[in-house]
Amino acid sequence: MVTNLPGHVVSERRDGKKVVLLHRSMAVIGDDRIEIKSARATVILPLLGVLISLAIGWVMIDRGPALPFWLLVTLLLALIILVPVSVMGLVGALVGADVVVDRRKGSITWQQGYLGMGIGTRELVPFAKIDHLEVCIEGDQPDRWHDLPDDLRQFSLVLVKASGRRLVVCNVPVPASGQEDGMDRTLAVAQAIAAVTGARIELPEGWELVEIDTETGEPVQKPAGRDAGPRRRNRERQR
Repeated sequence: MVTNLPGHVVSERRDGKKVVLLHRSMAVIGDDRIEIKSARATVILPLLGVLISLAIGWVMIDRGPALPFWLLVTLLLALIILVPVSVMGLVGALVGADVVVDRRKGSITWQQGYLGMGIGTRELVPFAKIDHLEVCIEGDQPDRWHDLPDDLRQFSLVLVKASGRRLVVCNVPVPASGQEDGMDRTLAVAQAIAAVTGARIELPEGWELVEIDTETGEPVQKPAGRDAGPRRRNRERQR
């Protein structure tokens, strides 16, 4: 069972599953299945395509005989392209997922993208072939021109196979001033996947996992053998 996820970045749905918002995507976390899927807002574009297709179809049926032949051909070609792309995109946004972690199957699956509706297998990694999960950060090092770090930080959760191959699970870009929030969201997904797969997690150099009191923002000295209170949570801090 997935537990101990930081409450300030995790929300709970009516069905009991937990949700972590990422970049144009979200992690839907259940006890035996975790999905990295498109955010609900991504349904707008394919839905608009479906509505436009219906409008074009109505125009062709209602006023077809009065329209020029070249316009009818153009509208027909537009429908041939727009209808399948929009329908597949709509299906992918509603039920598809980019990455699926399944405890029952004992594997993590990377699925097809937009035209594949997020349901066709692109990569499959059994739990036994996972070496570790790694949280990476880009943009925190000074560049070679200005000797200053970037204004943005990109946190990535990467699965490293026993063979050394690296597969990106999710990305979370945030402003430099909100890098703790980016790390919290990335690590929440990593902790959920680690709870299902049993993989260990590696943090970037310069970061450590500490317990923070949500009211004071200060590290908590946890007594040995006792659990933290309800107002405490795990969070990462940069040394």
